[in-house]
Amino acid sequence: MDKKMPKISKATMSRYPIYLKALRKMQHEGKEVFLSSELYEATGIQDTTIRRDFTYLSKTENLGRRGKGYDVKHLIDIFNEVLGLGLHEPIILIGVGNLGSAILKYNRWQYTVGQIVCAFDLDPNKVGERFGVKLYNIDDLEGNFPKGCKIAILAISQNVQETVNRLMDLGIKGIVDFTHTHFTVRPGVEVQTVDVVVAIQELAIKMHLNDDVEEEL
Repeated sequence: MDKKMPKISKATMSRYPIYLKALRKMQHEGKEVFLSSELYEATGIQDTTIRRDFTYLSKTENLGRRGKGYDVKHLIDIFNEVLGLGLHEPIILIGVGNLGSAILKYNRWQYTVGQIVCAFDLDPNKVGERFGVKLYNIDDLEGNFPKGCKIAILAISQNVQETVNRLMDLGIKGIVDFTHTHFTVRPGVEVQTVDVVVAIQELAIKMHLNDDVEEEL
């Protein structure tokens, strides 16, 4: 992809990881070519939307031929470059309490972005290995930080800002935040907050609005 990518809308970019996950699953199952209708069946996204989303990419790439389908591997390579993530992207986990342990058990992410390569915790008794992943004391973060790692999952309740600062010093550019604690990051570092309570509240509001619509009908 030598030419400059056209500007892609946030809505389209939000669907690209969904396509990528489905395509990696297809590749895992041995599929080499797919139609937009098949990707619709895998994702639930209308094939007209899929084809429109792909037009952003087709301005710089020959993605496929009408009636012949798209090349699975080629599209995976393009999405990897557009999204900046590969299948072997190293991820670290900070905090191996109840939530952290559940996240660790869920590792490998169903063909999506990579896997947790190591974890860190305050408790020295947790040092060792769990679910095939090495666990270190948080004091040893700098000494055991994996080369090239850009993403950290934060599942701690103590020393949050201090830990975030250390992670940024090591080159972390993206943080998945389960802490429910306010912290600041430097320009160029992205934070994705995961809050189950907020998600339930938003769901309840949507359900309430749907009930109001049904009553009006």
